[in-house]
Amino acid sequence: RVETTSRQNNVSRTRSAQHVVFANRYNEVSSSPVDNSVSSRIDEAIPFLGKVGRSYADNNNAWEQDVDKLHELLHQTRYHHSTIKKHIFNLPINERTNDGHHHEDGQSLEKYKYEYPFGPTYVRPIAVGQSIDLRQFIDIDSTTEWPTYVRPIAVGQSIDLRQFIDIDSTTEWMSSLQVLSTLFLLSSTVPLSLFTQVVVGGGDTLDLLLRLGLVYLSSGGDAYDEDWIVPLVHLFPLQIPQLPGTRDQHDQVKDMVFMTDLHPNVLSVTSIPSGSDCPYEGAEEGAVMYIGPDSIALVHHLHASLIAFLNNGNLDRPVFRVIDVCCGSGVQALATLGMLDLLRNSRLELAQVDIEAVAVDVNQRALRFTEFNARLNRLEVTTLQSDLLADDAVTSIEEMVGRGESKKFDILLANPPFIPTPNMVSDDAALSLRETNSITNNSQSYGLFSSGGVSGEDCLCAIIQMAPRVLRSDGGLMGIVSEFMNPPLSDSDEQDCVLITKLEQWWGADHDVVASGVLFTNEHPLNSQVYAQRRALTDDSHVVSLWLNHLERNKIYHVSPGLLFVKCESEAGNSNNTTGCKIGSRLVPKTSNGSIWTPHNYNAVECTMKIL
Repeated sequence: RVETTSRQNNVSRTRSAQHVVFANRYNEVSSSPVDNSVSSRIDEAIPFLGKVGRSYADNNNAWEQDVDKLHELLHQTRYHHSTIKKHIFNLPINERTNDGHHHEDGQSLEKYKYEYPFGPTYVRPIAVGQSIDLRQFIDIDSTTEWPTYVRPIAVGQSIDLRQFIDIDSTTEWMSSLQVLSTLFLLSSTVPLSLFTQVVVGGGDTLDLLLRLGLVYLSSGGDAYDEDWIVPLVHLFPLQIPQLPGTRDQHDQVKDMVFMTDLHPNVLSVTSIPSGSDCPYEGAEEGAVMYIGPDSIALVHHLHASLIAFLNNGNLDRPVFRVIDVCCGSGVQALATLGMLDLLRNSRLELAQVDIEAVAVDVNQRALRFTEFNARLNRLEVTTLQSDLLADDAVTSIEEMVGRGESKKFDILLANPPFIPTPNMVSDDAALSLRETNSITNNSQSYGLFSSGGVSGEDCLCAIIQMAPRVLRSDGGLMGIVSEFMNPPLSDSDEQDCVLITKLEQWWGADHDVVASGVLFTNEHPLNSQVYAQRRALTDDSHVVSLWLNHLERNKIYHVSPGLLFVKCESEAGNSNNTTGCKIGSRLVPKTSNGSIWTPHNYNAVECTMKIL
């Protein structure tokens, strides 16, 4: 014991001496006037982006092993939402007692408020010219204690990493977590020497990230000729708590991480050159959407109501199937698998059911990211490339999973592109999927994951039309998060609401699948003037007018973020012998916590949970 203690003391003194030397070197580097934003290097980064998410052409087993190593690294460094929230951003989390349970009792979401949002949502860059203070990376309204925004830095900005990364930290995982958060959440570069000194695994970890294509090395060009590690993706931590109603039995969480492309304000483009194995020269793929407030909203609201859905006879067959349409990073399918995985410990009948998930997207890059994220989170998902706007979309799904009622899905989830974009601001990849003879300009403001066509409803319509053909007719659930054009302005407005009529008509009545649903939108939608100003992404009056004229031509007067839930009814439940789909509407009131998509607004979740 004495010999071991002596050896440990020698190691400690050696590390302390190294820290003193390195700290002096690092202080020189970080205090030099170097722009360490990813945005400033994006032109240099573009050629590397095509490799992201691709398995190794000559050795798929090695790729799988590397993704598994990344999983272990993130676990070892505690790259979890609650840890980042508490130790990096010093924000409150739900604390648990020694027996694993919350201090509070009851089923109100009030006691779970610190678990909303489930991740640091809505990544966006800080405006050019702002000074960098870590406190400014979190945009907290003065009336609330919630973290709403984690914002990567913009061109011309730098982080004083001396105030952020604790080089002398005695907790190895803490300094690693600080570096990884700087790279993959704040979109800041990190000095190579700093990374190799303080991150678990040092050079081996860097080699792993380089092989997977998550970072690249850039020459700093500063006075000290320092190389910098540049992140090419976001790694978004998502923490799914146990579902309401089961916490008294098992108080567990599911920690997940999702790789996405960089936020558009950092990436600057919406289409990315394909890698070296692309079938033809000059091919481009759509960027994969970051995890935004809309993504998190559908996860939140499904999570709160999933138990009630399962209790209504949806575990009565040997296979439970989930399909994620317009899957992007696969967050909806994989998050749902995470919820079901948590439930296996408390629901015996679920433990005896096989669970399958299918993720569908027109963008091959999105499918690669989904497969990467499935492996990273140790889940299984089947991917399918299919264009929802094509006539054979449903046929391609049926060919994969089989035909017949026993092969249909229990849950269909979608976060489709929904912005009603003028052709001039849609990129070529998005336009190629829609019938148009318009000539595009060089603007690439909106791409595959955001442009919903001139009406914003292209994919929304296609998904609702396909739902009766792929969902279980006796209890299948459809959940869609989208912006909705001309939503009801009052709860009594649904009878004469054109939007409600369209939703019901898209579902159709030329089949025997009867359904009922609820459209949730904000109590106060945006008028076309405000919406045009927001979507123009500039103060240029000409661009704002272009948007406003476009909205008026398409008779779009109000827009609201929202959620649409529709459930298929069995013949026994169809007491009125109706056909088609009947949709009601509910306005979600604005509270001090925000509106329906506000990531920390558990009041909105309570509103939908009571009705669903």
